[in-house]
Amino acid sequence: MWPELEAELLAARELNSRSRPGDALPRFREVLDRLRVMDLADLGPADHERWAEGMVRSLTGEAVAVHSVEDTLDKPLAILDDADARADTAPPQARVRLAAVVEGTRGLLLQRSGRHLDAMAAFDRVLADPALLPARDYATALLNRGATAIELGRLDAALRDFEACHEQATRADLTNVASLALHNTGFVRYAIGDLPGALQAMAAARDVDPERADGLLEIGRGAVLYEAGLLEDAERVLTQAISRMTGPGRAPHRAEAEYFRARCLMALHRWDEARAGAAFTRQYYAGIGHPQRAAIARVAELEAILLPIRRGEAPVPRDARRRAEQALEAAEAGDEVDPLLGQHPGLSARLVAAHWYLLADDVVAARAVLANFPDGMADAPLSTRIQQQTVLAQLAFASGDREAGVAAVRTGFGLLSDHSMGLGSVESVTAAAVHGVDLQRTDVAAAVLTGRPDALFEAVERGRATFAGVGGATAPDDPAVRGLVTEARGLVVRGRTLTQSESAPERAYLFERSRRLLATARERAWHRTGDDDATVEQRPATVAEVRELLDARDDGAVVANFLVLDGVLRCVRVDAHGARTVELGPRADVAERVLRARADLGVCANDLVPIALREVARRSLTRNLDALDALLALPLEADGPLYVVGRDPLVGVPWTALPSRQGRRTTMRSYVARGRAHPRSGVGHRLLAAHGPGVTLGASEVRAVGEVWSGATVLTGPAATTAAVREALATHDIVHLATHGTHDADNPLFASIDLADGPLYAHELDGTRLPGSVVILSACEVGGSSQVVGGEVLGLTAVLLRLGARAVVAAVAPLSDAVAARVMPRFHAHLRATDDPEASLAAALAGEPEPAPLVCFGSLEGLPR
Repeated sequence: MWPELEAELLAARELNSRSRPGDALPRFREVLDRLRVMDLADLGPADHERWAEGMVRSLTGEAVAVHSVEDTLDKPLAILDDADARADTAPPQARVRLAAVVEGTRGLLLQRSGRHLDAMAAFDRVLADPALLPARDYATALLNRGATAIELGRLDAALRDFEACHEQATRADLTNVASLALHNTGFVRYAIGDLPGALQAMAAARDVDPERADGLLEIGRGAVLYEAGLLEDAERVLTQAISRMTGPGRAPHRAEAEYFRARCLMALHRWDEARAGAAFTRQYYAGIGHPQRAAIARVAELEAILLPIRRGEAPVPRDARRRAEQALEAAEAGDEVDPLLGQHPGLSARLVAAHWYLLADDVVAARAVLANFPDGMADAPLSTRIQQQTVLAQLAFASGDREAGVAAVRTGFGLLSDHSMGLGSVESVTAAAVHGVDLQRTDVAAAVLTGRPDALFEAVERGRATFAGVGGATAPDDPAVRGLVTEARGLVVRGRTLTQSESAPERAYLFERSRRLLATARERAWHRTGDDDATVEQRPATVAEVRELLDARDDGAVVANFLVLDGVLRCVRVDAHGARTVELGPRADVAERVLRARADLGVCANDLVPIALREVARRSLTRNLDALDALLALPLEADGPLYVVGRDPLVGVPWTALPSRQGRRTTMRSYVARGRAHPRSGVGHRLLAAHGPGVTLGASEVRAVGEVWSGATVLTGPAATTAAVREALATHDIVHLATHGTHDADNPLFASIDLADGPLYAHELDGTRLPGSVVILSACEVGGSSQVVGGEVLGLTAVLLRLGARAVVAAVAPLSDAVAARVMPRFHAHLRATDDPEASLAAALAGEPEPAPLVCFGSLEGLPR
């Protein structure tokens, strides 16, 4: 009898711990029914203790399940009172222990209901004597007390409890509890700003308990990914978690997941979905009497209404003032509760209220809100602290105090810069920029209103230098990551050998398996922290500095700094004589022409397309290049060298193929990067040239390039491996790669070039320190970039520049093998003579009859670092 009952009770407890209270509840009640009909007079002392144990365990389990399923506290607490009475009937040796079990459960219910101080007192009583409880109960009490400490903002105490819990659970082989302890450790690290450490701990939690399917581990992970700026990943993780939270008793976890998903959706401009998710969370927490979380969700709901208006995607409503008053009501409610997850709802609500007042043109009311702003932002998440600086900047600009506005902008970007210093992967640094989008928009919009081109130039560069020029990437040192990438590469090679139609399913499986392995490797890169020695912090350039440089060069060079605001493409044109703003028209017109030109170049470069169709494409290409020239280049009136600064769609323009730029030196970069001060002699350079499979003229191209340089290393056939090229990138200052390449628009760090043993991915180069090298990617499309959320561009070219390349020559559209074979030897001959990659590309293309989408990406030479 007893073994059967105890097995049933253990199964019910396991269901509760796996977030399945609806399934656990009937099993607890079945055990209770069987125990209640027993005659205690017939039980000996040992059986009496087992009966009391069973009653207390079943009642506490029932209380937790009822609280989860029915969202009420009174009934579960009444059940615990019954459990207390049952514990009092136990033999003396069990009485104190069972009372502690009941008290620990009471603490959990109080914690879940927002009564954190009461819950903490209960857990302190339970944990006062470590020898009192069995391992599972003791570890669980530590886990729950740590979770309560997080809610109260006592992060050091929470971390101690989770570490002790993990140690205890591991020793007792309690994988479920050990996994949650690691996950919660990650949440604490997130709260203190250690995002790599947080993601590493959460990955370890999944490794400990890989079979956990309730979505609970994904909630915290989604929150951390959001704070890291990895929005699409965060939203996908949280959506998957929510899909697993449809059963009875899952509403508490779903509400938490919906809140964090709403934050992601706001940043992804999915406003209606964000508002619905925040409203669901608010209604749930208000219904169960949890004021902290209800207040925070209300703030998120109001912000979801606010953001499309603030970003110019919706008109200002007539009821903006009423929305501000609603936010202040939420702030007052938030003031009455404790901080939650590092956030104080009263503070966040005041920021939203101030935004609404500014939209209502009530500067006085907005100033009054911020003047009475209480302390508490020091421990707030990065996104909230930057939001505060955004509001302060908007208020200052609206009040006519430009100096104070710029100071707030700089403070906000300083917070973002400090955060980025702790990140060790290119993607992590780039993703963090999402939190500065509104701050930069505020800065740029205010600069436009001044009518001063220097103010606009410097506002644009303040943000871009922070987003693109900060971070100390560290080399991957995880053998498991190298193994994942190697396996993924092997699967791609195997898949490409399967050419028969009947092998299509197997080929699709191999490619999908490869992508999953690469996704795992990509995720592990997020765990790396920044290297102080590798950290490079870019100071934004000023118009005065650029003009001084251009005057010293005396070659008629023009710097064209493009930006988009409210769908309009503008440019600040700077030369040695001054600066002016040029309005170029709708961004959409340029983007459409870029897409058309890219398609035409693809047809023209494909020898398998009939000649007649290629001629049609050639005529279309001529029209589109002429149109882009008229839209972008001709208004700049740049007869000499041109340095183009911009993001999408500018990074996809084949600048050297535009009629007015043919044969002229043109350089592209997403921000005004500071380059070397003086050109060097080409003598003594170390060159490696390698070609990959499938490039018809690749072998002859790299041999011709090798003949230009004395002592060059030329790799062809099986010798041109990924390992050889990775080593060359770290040791050679000129690397020429004649390969096929692919830019992955969905995952830019999966951009790759094909070599003898398979693709070399941009991801694999993360952390490699390039010696100020010139890298030539004589490969189709691999010069492509994708603009990620936050505005920065990512792709193989962007990665190489971030890692230290002084220039990258790459194709932004399909490139003909024949054109590359003609152009590249000429390019290297000029490069050897001048050590000037931009001028060398212009000279090499000057006599080329076919349009070539080769672009030189590099820094503005001579601008001091």
